[in-house]
Amino acid sequence: MTKTVIVWRHGQTDFNLQRRFQGQSDIPLNAVGLDQAERAAAVLAARSPELIVSSDLLRAAVTADTLADRLGTSVDRDPRLREMAFGEWEGLTREEIAAVWPEELHKWVSGGDPKPPGGETRSESSLRVARAITDIVTTSDAETIAIVAHGAVLRGAAEILLEMTGSGRLAVLANCGHGEFGFTGDTWVLRNWGEAPD
Repeated sequence: MTKTVIVWRHGQTDFNLQRRFQGQSDIPLNAVGLDQAERAAAVLAARSPELIVSSDLLRAAVTADTLADRLGTSVDRDPRLREMAFGEWEGLTREEIAAVWPEELHKWVSGGDPKPPGGETRSESSLRVARAITDIVTTSDAETIAIVAHGAVLRGAAEILLEMTGSGRLAVLANCGHGEFGFTGDTWVLRNWGEAPD
C-alpha cells in the first residue's frame, strides 16, 4: 500500500513578517496566518487525512487545528516536529545576527551547517524531523497523513527522505504551503512541493 503524506507549513506570524528567526520560540499566528490556515485547510480537507500530527509549537498546532476542525477530528502533538532550535539567534533579524556572528550567519545562509549558540545544526534538526515523520508514517495504519510543522525542518527532512545529495535543494515552503509524498514502505516519492493559498 502506498501512503499519502502531506507536509504543511504553519501560517504567517509577526516574526515571519519581520523576518526574525523564530526557531523554538512559541510565536502565535497573526491575523493573516489565521486566514491562510483556514483557506489552506479548506483545500486539504478534500484529501481527508485520517491522521493529523503537528509540532506542539502554537503556530503549527493552531494551523493543524483548522484542518482537524473541518474534519471533526483531533490532532496529535509531537515535539519532535519543532522548528530548528536557533538558540541565541531566536527573535533576531539577519542584520542583528550579522552584527555579532557574521561568519556563522554567512555559513548558514550559504547552506552550511553551523550551530547557532545554544541551538542545533541544520543537519541535526532535519534528521530529527525526518526520523519523526518516518516513525509516524510507518507506525500508523492511516493511508493519508498530514504533518504540520515548520519551514526549515520540513525542507531539510524532505531532502533527507528523498536522499537528495549534492548542491540541489528544495525551496522553503511559503507560509501555509504544503507538499505531498507517496510512501511505499521503503521509498519516498515527491508528488508536489510548494502549493500555498493565494
